[in-house]
Amino acid sequence: MMFREAKLVALALFHTFLLAICAANGNQTCRPSSCGEIQNISNPFRLKGDPSGCGYPDYELVCENNRTMVNFWEGQKYYVADINYDHSTIRVVDPGVEKGNCLSTHLYSLSYYSLSSYDRNWEEVTNTTVLMNCEQPISDGNYIPITPCNRSNVTSSSSQAYVYALVGDLNMEVGEIKYSCTILRTIATRFLKHGNLSMSDLQEVLLLGLDLSFLSFRCKSECEVKGLDCERNYSNYTVQCTKRMSNVYFYPFMYLFCFNIL
Repeated sequence: MMFREAKLVALALFHTFLLAICAANGNQTCRPSSCGEIQNISNPFRLKGDPSGCGYPDYELVCENNRTMVNFWEGQKYYVADINYDHSTIRVVDPGVEKGNCLSTHLYSLSYYSLSSYDRNWEEVTNTTVLMNCEQPISDGNYIPITPCNRSNVTSSSSQAYVYALVGDLNMEVGEIKYSCTILRTIATRFLKHGNLSMSDLQEVLLLGLDLSFLSFRCKSECEVKGLDCERNYSNYTVQCTKRMSNVYFYPFMYLFCFNIL
């Protein structure tokens, strides 16, 4: 009898020991990761190679040459300059932008479809900038002269090419371009005051990058899992859960409508 009791005590102690090990491992496996200047990669983000169950696949980052990168749809890969968990924002920079005496024309154009799990903070992204190749020089203060880093990328002929950038609002259309030019790229930037801008002004804004929001994750984790709708407030970085209107309230109306028709 004493042997049986001793066996049960031993099993209980072993079970407690296993639980302690599992709890300790659970606390360790999801510790924040780091890569280069980004030292606190944590939920909802994960670094490629982190244990499964830590972070979410849609928010996976990669570490390349000691720099944190994020991959968007269509193979667009950006540097991660900062993650602000209080504001639920991630700041990304086009890797083609560098400080110098020339500007790369191989820049990405973020679109709604390429953002996937992220949102644009539309109060932050207020400009559309068009890079274009023109056959003739343009004397217009709104057109920023650009020195391309690789001129062979903007012209295939031996003739002189003039590259310009035109800054407009978010809804700028091709028809607003007054001159006969070929569009090379359309990019989104932070706010730029129109007129008398230089290439270095544009570079500075591009180097600051864009703030993208991941409030969509909070909507899913705080509201949608409870069957609630979600309203995002980008100005104060919050989400508000609201009751989802049930279709049952429309049934009596539809019944009476159909009854009257019949």
